[in-house]
Amino acid sequence: MKRNHSHTDHRGFTLIELLVVIAVISILIALLLPAVQSAREAARRAQCVNNLKQIGIALHNFHDTNNEFPAGYIDGQTNPNDTPDLDMGPGWGWASTLLPFIDQQPLFNSINFNQGIATAANLTSVTTTINGFLCPSDPYPQHVVLYDSSFSNPIATVAHSNYAGVCGWEESFMNAGGNPQPFYINNNDPNDSPITAGDPTDGILSLGIACSFGKAGVGLFYRNSKNRMANVVDGLSNTVIVGERCAAHSPSTWVGAVTGARVPAWMATTPWTIPNTPPSQCQNTGNGTPYDNADFDEALCLAHGNFTHKPNSDHPLFDPDTFWSFHPGGDNFLFGDGSVHFLKNGIDGRTYQYLMTIAGGEISLEW
Repeated sequence: MKRNHSHTDHRGFTLIELLVVIAVISILIALLLPAVQSAREAARRAQCVNNLKQIGIALHNFHDTNNEFPAGYIDGQTNPNDTPDLDMGPGWGWASTLLPFIDQQPLFNSINFNQGIATAANLTSVTTTINGFLCPSDPYPQHVVLYDSSFSNPIATVAHSNYAGVCGWEESFMNAGGNPQPFYINNNDPNDSPITAGDPTDGILSLGIACSFGKAGVGLFYRNSKNRMANVVDGLSNTVIVGERCAAHSPSTWVGAVTGARVPAWMATTPWTIPNTPPSQCQNTGNGTPYDNADFDEALCLAHGNFTHKPNSDHPLFDPDTFWSFHPGGDNFLFGDGSVHFLKNGIDGRTYQYLMTIAGGEISLEW
């Protein structure tokens, strides 16, 4: 007997149909990818905020224990008028002294703080990566190779960090000892900011506030600083004390100011120079090489911000000691009261500058 079979059409996709499906899928992926990337960046930024909050807690615990905040970095050069090219060492920075307060007591115990950072005795300790000092948005978390002033001799390799202490609104080289050099009126502010670094009144006589000569540009951290909460007369909630700096901008480390080291500015070139490029391999793209714009050791752990150096706003960027991050539009900053805020690159320049000082006596605009 003959069986009846129903006829079934097994025809597959035509080429045109297949291309349409692929096109639709591609469009959906293109639409979803930015959202996925945005969600990932939001998570990374949240982790960075948490890192800074933990640093804030550690700084407050350090203050409770020692009745002062840690020094920006510790150095035998005690003349506040001397610039960092005259540093003597050992150079241990504010973050290194926080180790017992961030669950890193064994690492703290392994460091010989009486010897320099670059000595053999501290080789293992200073190359230890601390995740709490790394922003997950930074794609260059590798160790930092540092060269001397001849840019021919590597003198140390240290662990990377994304967080620098605020030395004020003047460049950290001029403000290394907490006594800005040279004293001058801030001509960088086209809106005629009242801040000065040389006026004995610091430009705030109208407020009836008496401040020390030349102290308007000073932040919480500098060489051998011993600031207490009482010194932050601008108010802890109105003062930035730590901010972000990515490895693509310039080298930074939690260990401190490596005596004799130079700090290149990777973003001084267009396009940016890849971090840790040896001096002999750096190309001059018209603005010199990153090492032509190198700062001294203090810039490894300190940074400044002012009217002309707002977060994420400069390119090319010639100053290694400023704040720049891979977060779109600005940086995360730790304030003296322990709070963390995202300051956008469009922040009012005067306000940003005012937030950098502990005793400038300014009245900040909204931020």
